[in-house]
Amino acid sequence: MPKTNADEARELAKNSSDCSFLLTHLIRQNDGRTDAEASGIIQSILDIHSATSKPNLRAAIIGWYGTCSSPYVFNPSTGKLDGIVRNRAVCFTESTLSGLRAHRDLFKVKYGLAFDRDYLFSKGANPCLNIRESLLRAKTTFTDNPQERHLYNFIPSDLQPFVNVIHESFDATHEREWRYANDFNFNWRDLRFVFCPEQEFNAFSKVQNNSIPCLFDLAWLDRV
Repeated sequence: MPKTNADEARELAKNSSDCSFLLTHLIRQNDGRTDAEASGIIQSILDIHSATSKPNLRAAIIGWYGTCSSPYVFNPSTGKLDGIVRNRAVCFTESTLSGLRAHRDLFKVKYGLAFDRDYLFSKGANPCLNIRESLLRAKTTFTDNPQERHLYNFIPSDLQPFVNVIHESFDATHEREWRYANDFNFNWRDLRFVFCPEQEFNAFSKVQNNSIPCLFDLAWLDRV
């Protein structure tokens, strides 16, 4: 099949039911977080109570380099385990409406924010790189340390925030995850949706200008 050009690729995406042009950041509540706590997190992100609001999504330690590997990464320029680790990012899902319903049900989600995918891409967001562990993990020894070591390496530091490893106990490809490295500052007008229960629309309406962003209750997905 010949390679498609940019216009053809966009048209194909628009007409594909499994493609989404939204990137959504959700607040999970399957860990015991209450509705009040989740609502407070979204209000804090939006900085909704400040006189001069400065909305900000704070980055967290993420992914394979943050939790599964040694903090010491092989540096090919020095031949030593002194490589830089960059493992903080903000996470989004490129889910369709049916995908958001699945996230809502599994993670007990009621609150979230959604941006246009092209907007976040223009700011530096990128899809996660989901790579099987055998392509990343290697055994080696060093001349100054004969003990065999497992190395998680060969990933430039700029790519590290976007790496997910796939192995027997972990496979997040279904999340269709995107990330933005470091904290993400934005304006209310940059949002497309604020997800919250209908009874809280009045509280969140402060972020709207001419009804944008749209306030949407994720419970309504059962009617779509």
